Amino acid sequence: MRIKPGFAAGTVLVWASGYPVGALAVAVAPPFLMTTIRFTLAAVLMALVALVTSARWPRGWPLVHTCVAGLLVQACQFSGVYLGLRLGVPASVTALIISCTPVLTAVVSAGVFGVRIGLKQVLGLALGVAAVLAALWDRLGSFGSGAVFTVLGMLGFVAGGVYQQKFCRDTDFRSGNAVQHAVSVPVVGLLALTENAGVTDWRQFWLTMVFLVLVNSMGGASLFLVGVRTGGAAAMTTLSSVVPSVTALIAWPLLGQAPTAGVVAGLVLGFCACWLGTATPKSAVARTAVEEPASGR
Repeated sequence: MRIKPGFAAGTVLVWASGYPVGALAVAVAPPFLMTTIRFTLAAVLMALVALVTSARWPRGWPLVHTCVAGLLVQACQFSGVYLGLRLGVPASVTALIISCTPVLTAVVSAGVFGVRIGLKQVLGLALGVAAVLAALWDRLGSFGSGAVFTVLGMLGFVAGGVYQQKFCRDTDFRSGNAVQHAVSVPVVGLLALTENAGVTDWRQFWLTMVFLVLVNSMGGASLFLVGVRTGGAAAMTTLSSVVPSVTALIAWPLLGQAPTAGVVAGLVLGFCACWLGTATPKSAVARTAVEEPASGR
């Protein structure tokens, strides 16, 4: 099954916008405090949406699996990403690191589900790597010590995506989104207690917070849950290959960073990578992984 182009484009735009807006947020607030507030608001709003629309809530082992996936995708990923941004990792470099997820996810998914990686997927992964390198070639020297935390966030994203596909395919994205944000609040809340700094600009903080909660937490996380269910974790993370270029384009008016020729090349290569990489292999094992939700053992 191939992820639809419109769905893919919307997902990329939502994901890409989160990096420069996140950079604006952590510029005026401690990363864990900001993440705690973001997750709390997102959990409450998504719970209301789930209740109003009569969404089915996970119970028993499906609930446990949803919580584990949430800790990886939400708490681990965003704590690492925002701490890295706070320590000086540029938004574009952050996008580059996160864009390494297709390669890792494809390898891990192949091991977990026994799915052979087809020629199109291999070519898509290769183009994805070329896309991120082309987009940010002149900025590769911008990595600092904070990038270690960004890498940890990326690993959380990979592990969470594969776990989501294996154990949470039958979870409703509305209630699942609420649960995953809610279970992450105590984790980042405890980390926030270690921070000494406070918010320096409340107006900028709340403007960015509203965007991050509504667009990225509620919208982005829901898109990810739906995409993993329909196309698989490897296909969804392949979309991130074009994120650095789109992030750079968004950062131009927002952060004053003009796009380079490499960004344009990255866009072209990235879209090609997405087109090739989001096709699910047609092997019998792949069909089983897609069509048969985990029983929640």
